[in-house]
Amino acid sequence: MRKLIFIFVLSVNILSSQEILRIDNSISSISYYGTHFLHKWDATNNNISGLIELNDNQVSKIGVVAKVTDFKSGNSNLDSNSYRVLEALRIPNIFFRSSEIVDSLDLINVSGIISFHDIEKDLNVLLNKSTEKDKISLSGKFLINLSDFNVERPSLLLQKINNEIEIHINLIFN
Repeated sequence: MRKLIFIFVLSVNILSSQEILRIDNSISSISYYGTHFLHKWDATNNNISGLIELNDNQVSKIGVVAKVTDFKSGNSNLDSNSYRVLEALRIPNIFFRSSEIVDSLDLINVSGIISFHDIEKDLNVLLNKSTEKDKISLSGKFLINLSDFNVERPSLLLQKINNEIEIHINLIFN
């Protein structure tokens, strides 16, 4: 009987295929968009690290890391002010790790923990998923509030920037 159980467990493990894919940071990006009553701005990070785990071609885990100083707006003054406000020297990275994933054909619902500005918060986001050859693409957008992460919002003409920041992700794994 023990042999039969061992063979069954072994065959189940062999039948389920597990694969790890890495982010292709040459074509992946994370961008953020902010507003103030006088202007809008955005910055993009094209140097992201991360992995996904696939079980039977279904995404089962996601982990992503982005450096604060890799977000570039094209305006060095704006970038240096952002790095100062976000305390990039003291807290250089933004992390996300999934806790639960529901993977359907072309959508994926990802729940997990985002760690930003030394604060961890639950995050749930619905992403578009596409598979082409050996690549899996995940894209979508979500909102965060800077106050949830104890970010002191800078002011311009006595008016603080908006609390809500829109995040766009385009992650390609291969």
